[in-house]
Amino acid sequence: MVDINFTIVAQVINFVILLGVLAKFAYKPLLKAMEDRRLRIIKDMDTAEHTRLDAEALKKEYGEQLANARKEASGIVDKANKIAQNTHDEMLGQVQQEKEAMMVAAQEKIEQERQKALADVRAEVIELSTKIASKILEQKLDTPEDQAMVAKIADATLAKRNEQNNVEA
Repeated sequence: MVDINFTIVAQVINFVILLGVLAKFAYKPLLKAMEDRRLRIIKDMDTAEHTRLDAEALKKEYGEQLANARKEASGIVDKANKIAQNTHDEMLGQVQQEKEAMMVAAQEKIEQERQKALADVRAEVIELSTKIASKILEQKLDTPEDQAMVAKIADATLAKRNEQNNVEA
């Protein structure tokens, strides 16, 4: 017949008891720890994916803000250049107007000085002519009518001289 060895049966019973004790005290907590770890890893991966998507969205937003800032800065620089050019043109126009006004004023002053000099020369010519004529005639020609007559003659003489000078020039 079959001979049963009680040592093997005792070993099997010990193994089953050990397996039960391990299952109750070691295997279930180990499985629970592994499940907790698996859930934590899944949660961390979801969090990492969410964070990555947020980071990409922020990167895109910052890129758009940077592009807008560059565009705005370019617009500001262009506007400043236009303002500077307009200011330059205005100042150049004002300087040109001032120069022209100064030239006109200078020409007017020169003409006034010329007229004054001519009047002074004319007065001296009349006075000298009157003195010369009075010496020639040996009488005094100091009445206004006499001086007017001499002025008329002097003007005619000066006009002839100016015509000759203009023809020569």
